[in-house]
Amino acid sequence: MDKKTNSTEFSKLLSGVQPLYNERVKPHRPPIKPIPTQRIADDRLVLDQLLACDPEEASFQSGDELSYLKNGYSQKLLKQLRRGSYSIEDEFDLHGLTLEQAKKHVRRFISDCEYDRLGTVRIIHGKGLSSPGREPVLKRHILGWLKKMDTVIAVSSATPRDGGTGAVYVLLKKK
Repeated sequence: MDKKTNSTEFSKLLSGVQPLYNERVKPHRPPIKPIPTQRIADDRLVLDQLLACDPEEASFQSGDELSYLKNGYSQKLLKQLRRGSYSIEDEFDLHGLTLEQAKKHVRRFISDCEYDRLGTVRIIHGKGLSSPGREPVLKRHILGWLKKMDTVIAVSSATPRDGGTGAVYVLLKKK
């Protein structure tokens, strides 16, 4: 048999066949973003648990300078940070927040900065001039919160042009 005969026989076999139509359209699903949401949620939960208040944090006064350097890093980093030598890549103002709100916002801000691979940021905590008793409520806790964060290398009160003792510079690890 030749090809033409096979083709006509095949056509005869299919002559009564009706094509099936599927009116259903498969929905378009955007690709899932490769963001480790569960890991981020777990990290935030651990930070919430770690950011408990330490007794030493309650001793800061309005004019006191804050300073911290993680073990294993050069004092030169802290000195440069204190002088304002690093350019500030982002900042967050805690004015008007309660202690609990501030803790959550600080944690989220540092986590977001780590995700964005920022190096130096500024957090404005205020001097407590409008707080009851004119006490720096947030300032008492900010250093303790930041010390417990793995990504924080150094913390220093800002220079007068950037808020002085009412703000801190935070130097972060770039991963």
